[in-house]
Amino acid sequence: MKQMGSTTVSVAAGILIAVAGSWLLGYTAAIPAPNGWFQWFSSTLGSYAGLVTWEMLVVQFPGVGLLAALVAFLVVRYTSLPWWQTCLLIIGAELGAAFLLWPQTINLSGLLLLQHAHEVVLIICVSIAGYISAHWPSQNSHQES
Repeated sequence: MKQMGSTTVSVAAGILIAVAGSWLLGYTAAIPAPNGWFQWFSSTLGSYAGLVTWEMLVVQFPGVGLLAALVAFLVVRYTSLPWWQTCLLIIGAELGAAFLLWPQTINLSGLLLLQHAHEVVLIICVSIAGYISAHWPSQNSHQES
């Protein structure tokens, strides 16, 4: 029964990230790129690299990544499932809810990496936060002298 509750909490956390993240993405997506941003990338790596970098670092990371990392850290810390199972449930629930909220963002055509910046940032942030949370020393492990 304890695992069922942990599963429910993990799925609810993923849905929470999708709903709150969609609101936050509205703000971060409105941040304009500086004038020289694409010029620098055009002269070195190409303007597409600049677009993908901007999408991941300025739009997705603060809009979804930080929220997902915080939620994953807390959920992994206080549930009984292994950290990787909790992270998979959070990621799956978030992507499922995101698809229901905005189905046009998850497809397999066009600018592949740009359209999957959301998934890449989500997987990286949730996985790192889950791993850190699982290996963070608990308060119960400290012995009082």
